[in-house]
Amino acid sequence: MSSKKYFAKMRKKNGFTLIELLIVVSLSVMLMLASSGLFLTFLLGSTKVSRSQIIKNEGEYAMSQMEFLLRNAVQLFDNGSGQICETGMSAITFESIDSGVTTLFSEVDPSDSNTKIASNSGIYLTSGDVEIIDGPTFDCSESSDKLAQYISIRFTLRKGTPTLDQERDIITQEFISGVGLRTF
Repeated sequence: MSSKKYFAKMRKKNGFTLIELLIVVSLSVMLMLASSGLFLTFLLGSTKVSRSQIIKNEGEYAMSQMEFLLRNAVQLFDNGSGQICETGMSAITFESIDSGVTTLFSEVDPSDSNTKIASNSGIYLTSGDVEIIDGPTFDCSESSDKLAQYISIRFTLRKGTPTLDQERDIITQEFISGVGLRTF
């Protein structure tokens, strides 16, 4: 057996060369880095979607409850300003169909120090998962014959704390709606 054939046969039996091992290891590292980058991107994206969904659910629930209560109000009351129907009210007081008096406003919940939309009945329309950063604001307008009243409702919710969370993790959404009071 010639020496060329012997060394060629021995090389095949001894395994991989150093170059082959380096190529395989570097390709494996690149694939792992790419997959971990995709995984982290997925995690950050799903966190943002989750926070957006929480804000959307909280805001829509609070708005639907306020719309329902105001739509079924019998009459509005003066909040201390001397006028029943005005713009820029931070609270609104009205009589319900069941003759109960309800006030909608924002207040700081002493149990968790978060600002929430509340009613005087002790019910919070938003939870501690979100924070109200503006509103609720109620703008009242009347028809020219003063028989019909229309209430615009506006508030802004935020999920995330600017001093603790990164800017990309802070979600803010404004909610605006309006409702006409029924004339009974």
